[in-house]
Amino acid sequence: MDDSKKAELLTQFETYLHQTVDDIEDTNTTDLFALFTELAALRNEVKLESRQVKKALDMFKQNNQDRELMRHVLLDFLDVYDRLDAGMLSLNNYKPSFWKLFYKREFALIASIKEGQAMTLRRFEQQLAKHKVLPIDVLNKILDPHLMRAVEVDKQVKIDNGIVTGELRKGFMWENEILRLAEVKVNKI
Repeated sequence: MDDSKKAELLTQFETYLHQTVDDIEDTNTTDLFALFTELAALRNEVKLESRQVKKALDMFKQNNQDRELMRHVLLDFLDVYDRLDAGMLSLNNYKPSFWKLFYKREFALIASIKEGQAMTLRRFEQQLAKHKVLPIDVLNKILDPHLMRAVEVDKQVKIDNGIVTGELRKGFMWENEILRLAEVKVNKI
């Protein structure tokens, strides 16, 4: 920029600065009625926005309460699932003694209870899956403290440290969120 342009701009700026307050006010005149109209419109807009924010916060709070209630119900269902699973494990481990083999009725009864328990457990797992509650796969995986809690230590020399060797209580995910940590047995040499 050359010196003449700079001088012209400085002169214009200096003239602007020397204007009186009255000259500036004359260019931006506002009557009292227009001011109050704008203030009333602003007040109404603020009220409307605050109602919308309050409504959104109330909906968010309700959704969180509903989700927390559902979480507690699902955890209660998992307790029932644990009991069914433990019963199934007991039935699978049941080995009749030699003398009990002669009692075919009792053996048939145990077999039918085992079949019914398996059906109930499968149905329960289907219902959990319907609500997007899925078990966490932990066996033979490295311990992940975000998904698992180590409650027992195993000492197997053929397996690396930190590998899960047993599942003592199943862990579950709910819609990509941890519902319950898995309780596991971890190898430590």
